[in-house]
Amino acid sequence: MAMEEGLNVRSLRSVPAWTWVAVLALLLAMVPGASAQQATVRGNAGYQLAYGYESGEIAESVLNIELSLEQRLGFDGKLHIGFDGLVPLNGGDARFDVGEAYVDWYFDTTDWRVGRQVINWGTADGFNPTSVINPRGALSPAALAKGELEGEPVLAVQGSYYLPSGGSLTGVAVAEFVPAAGADDMLAAIAAGVSAGLGGLPVDVERPAPVPSDGSQIEWAVRGDWLVGNHNVYVSYFRGWDDYPAAWLEYTPGMPPVAKIATQYRRVHEFGLATAGTIGGAGFWTELSYAVPEKLAVLDGPGAISSNEGYVEAVVGADYTFRNGVMVSGQVIYNGGGSLLMPYKEPGAAAQPQTYLLGIARYSPEVGHNLEGILLANATDGGIIAAGRYTYEMTQAVKLTAGLSHVMADAGAEFAALKSAANLVTAGVEVSF
Repeated sequence: MAMEEGLNVRSLRSVPAWTWVAVLALLLAMVPGASAQQATVRGNAGYQLAYGYESGEIAESVLNIELSLEQRLGFDGKLHIGFDGLVPLNGGDARFDVGEAYVDWYFDTTDWRVGRQVINWGTADGFNPTSVINPRGALSPAALAKGELEGEPVLAVQGSYYLPSGGSLTGVAVAEFVPAAGADDMLAAIAAGVSAGLGGLPVDVERPAPVPSDGSQIEWAVRGDWLVGNHNVYVSYFRGWDDYPAAWLEYTPGMPPVAKIATQYRRVHEFGLATAGTIGGAGFWTELSYAVPEKLAVLDGPGAISSNEGYVEAVVGADYTFRNGVMVSGQVIYNGGGSLLMPYKEPGAAAQPQTYLLGIARYSPEVGHNLEGILLANATDGGIIAAGRYTYEMTQAVKLTAGLSHVMADAGAEFAALKSAANLVTAGVEVSF
């Protein structure tokens, strides 16, 4: 009770997540061969501060903790349970969630994983069009600084069969639908723009009806991989639900007129092809996906904010490490569905494909000192987001970080809207145990 009074603690996101933790713990207790000596507890705790020099305000001041327990089981397998906690010190709700929580079983030719899990497919560095099983938010300053879009765990069963030839076949069944975060804020921003264009007429955003939990929510995916020459080749297919609801503007003339943004979740097919290999001392990779969303007749109308058309996403990249230890990588990212920042378009407008250039450089001048630079450019409008970070590892358990990010974009450029959120000076400390 004292904690609830001192902090506005958000309720745990999903009761089923805790149910699964209880089930996994019960399984562990029932295994006679599992002993305390086989358990491993790891974690880290840290503090992160971000100051917006464009806005003149503290953008973030948070304490965070990550904890994981791994336990070898009596059979050939293991139990993993992860917990995440975040306590904002400058306002907002504290959050304590179950992260990944699963059991692994290992056999001669197959591996199985059951529980909440993140399934990372793809070969590119950070932006993976073929990694579609877990919901991932749109690009943000935090995601750019980390160099990746993190996936949200889902309750799933994953099985892999290893072929005698050296390849493998993997199947995944997802038992729950978890939407991507951020759709409400994106649609609220679109509604505000529409309202301004209508002379201040209120524009409500209608929340989508939940995906039914009658079995139709189940998603599934398959992937095969083989070695062709000196390149790994991966072919994948996903059948499930779009992470973001489809949206359209409804306008009813009258006195007064009524306008709202309506939304609906819909199914989607995703076809993927990825490769990874080396040429000389350089690594090369490609990823290609084609998404085919379920067609909704209302999206063929003049108020469509989502599209009925299929679209391509592609990444081509390479990296190389020089003799002095400097690692550089470059990628070309194509998004046929539009912006990396938002999966929606202006009402009635056509989706505008975007091409991006991503460059990353990393260097450790001496042990314990690490430098990293990231630059993302929109090749269409010339906007640029640049971020740099220095990490000092005081000990194996303690590290300090300092960073700077800056947006260079004209008023009409895609990244211009990020200036207040991405023009940041950051500092942090992390303790591992």
